[in-house]
Amino acid sequence: MAPADTEKWQEDIEVYRQTLEQRHINLYHTVDKQGFHKELTSLKANLPALTEDQVMIELMRISRLVGDGHTRVPFWGAEHRHFPLLFQFMDGELRLLRTGPEHRRLLGRKLVAVGEMSTAEVVEKLEPVVQTVENEYSLRRHLPYHLNVADILAGLGVVDDPATATFTLEDERGQREAVTLEAISCPDYREGVTVRYAEQIVPFGEKRVTESDYLWLSADEDRRVAYVYFARYPSFSDMESFAEDVREYLDEHRIRNLVVDLRDNTGGDFFVGLRFAHQMILVDGLDWDGGIYTLIGNATFSAGMSNAAHFREMFNATLVGEPTGGNPVGYQDMDSFNLPNSGIEVNYSKRLYRFQDKPTQGIQPHVLIPTRWADYRVGRDAVLDWVLDDISKRYAGRDADAARVSGL
Repeated sequence: MAPADTEKWQEDIEVYRQTLEQRHINLYHTVDKQGFHKELTSLKANLPALTEDQVMIELMRISRLVGDGHTRVPFWGAEHRHFPLLFQFMDGELRLLRTGPEHRRLLGRKLVAVGEMSTAEVVEKLEPVVQTVENEYSLRRHLPYHLNVADILAGLGVVDDPATATFTLEDERGQREAVTLEAISCPDYREGVTVRYAEQIVPFGEKRVTESDYLWLSADEDRRVAYVYFARYPSFSDMESFAEDVREYLDEHRIRNLVVDLRDNTGGDFFVGLRFAHQMILVDGLDWDGGIYTLIGNATFSAGMSNAAHFREMFNATLVGEPTGGNPVGYQDMDSFNLPNSGIEVNYSKRLYRFQDKPTQGIQPHVLIPTRWADYRVGRDAVLDWVLDDISKRYAGRDADAARVSGL
C-alpha cells in the first residue's frame, strides 16, 4: 500500500475507534478495551503490507470481536463483486440453492472446494470475519452470504484473482464438476441470481390476505387454520391495514388456530410487529390456550427475534423450528456512520434489550425441528407439517364430541 493510502487508512481506523466508543451503548460489553485497542494498533502498523481487501477483512474481523450482530462492517452495502451462487448449510454441508439460469443444473449440489481449497478450509477462514453474528446459529446462516463475495475471498487468500474463481460441486451420485465463474457486480447479482432450487410454496394453496410478497395470509377454512408469512416489515400504516384485514378474515371464517412464520424474518422495526399483535389479540375465536404457533429459525434475527419473544408471551404461542440467530438478551437498534476516506459504512448498536429473564444463545424453540436436506429436496416443510399434525391431534377428540352433541 502506498504511503498516502496508508495515511488515509490510519485516519479511518482512528475515526472507527473514536466513533464506536462515542456512539455504541456499551462497546466493551464483550471485548476487552485494551485488547481492542491493541488489534487496531496492530492493523495500523501492518497497513503498508496489506491490500484494500485485506484491510476490509481486518475491520470485519475486529468488528466481530465486539460481540453483537448489529456492530459490523456491512460489505453488502458497497459495490463489491459476487459470484453468481448462494449456498445454505444443511446437515453440515453447503448446498447450492440459488444461481443464474445458465447454471441451473448445479442446484442442490454440495460444495466440495473453492479453487484448491476444501470447503472445510474455506469455512475455517471465513468464520472469524462473518458479519451479523450473535451466536452459532447466525454464524451458520450468514456465512454463505460471504462465500460468494469476490473481495472477501481475495482478502482471505482463498482466491488469487477476485475476477474469477473455480467452485467444485458434487451431486447425489458423488460425481464432481468444477465450474469457473466470473465475478459480477452487486446489482447484476441481485438481478441475475434468480433461479432457486425450490420456489416458495403457499400453504393451503392460495393467499387470502396480501400486503406484499413478504407479508400475507393463507388458510384452510375447513380446518379453521390460518398461516401468516411474515418475512419483512412494512410501514406502520401498511401493517395496521394488513392486520385489520387479517383480524376480519379470522373472525369471519371462525379461524381457531393461527401459525405465524418468522423463519425468514431478518429484522426491521419490532414495534410494527406489535401492531400486528394488537389486532390479533382482539380475535376471541382463536384458541388462546395453546392453539397458536410461531415458526422460528436461524435467519430469525433482530426485530424478527424480538417479535418471536413477544408472540411467545402475548399469544401463548408454541415456538417450533430451530433456534434464532438473534439473542433474546443483547444489543440492538442499529445506527451507522461512514469512514471519511474509504467511505466504508460501519454499524453499531444503540440499545440493550431483554426479551427473556435468562440469556441464551438464540431463542430456543419449544419443539426443535432441524432443517434437513432430505426434506428440503422433496419440498417438505417438516416444521409446518409438525404443527398441522399437532393441531389435528389437539382437536380430534374434542371435535368428535362436539359433533355427537350437535347430532343429539
